[in-house]
Amino acid sequence: MGGAPAGLAGQADASSYAGLDLGLAIFASTSFSGSSFTSTSFHLAQWSACQFTHARFERCDLQGISMSGCIFKECTFDIAQFKGSTFADCTFEACQWTELNFDACQWMGLKILNCTGSEITGDNVQGEQVNWKGSRFRNMRLSNSRINLSM
Repeated sequence: MGGAPAGLAGQADASSYAGLDLGLAIFASTSFSGSSFTSTSFHLAQWSACQFTHARFERCDLQGISMSGCIFKECTFDIAQFKGSTFADCTFEACQWTELNFDACQWMGLKILNCTGSEITGDNVQGEQVNWKGSRFRNMRLSNSRINLSM
């Protein structure tokens, strides 16, 4: 309590993490492979140049998270909240998205490649240079949003 935000750099194991509060955590150049996060809060966290492979995020709070240069390969996101988050130069490749909310998010240089999922919502999503190549989503509803339009 009252200290600076926690930080993590370098390699991480394939552990399971549940019910943690990692709000304000700073992850830099960190790799996770096979890790599982359940009911974990990453509220207002900052991730830069991180790589996640075969990771699972279930019922996680990622509101206000800031991601830059992160790569997600074959990851699963189930029932996650990304409201007010920023993604810059990030890649999601062959990921599964189910019941995600992206209200008031900013996407810049976001690649969503060969991903699938359903029940994706977002109000007021702003995105530039977003690449959806090979991705298919059922019941995606992005309202009042501007993606790949000159502002």
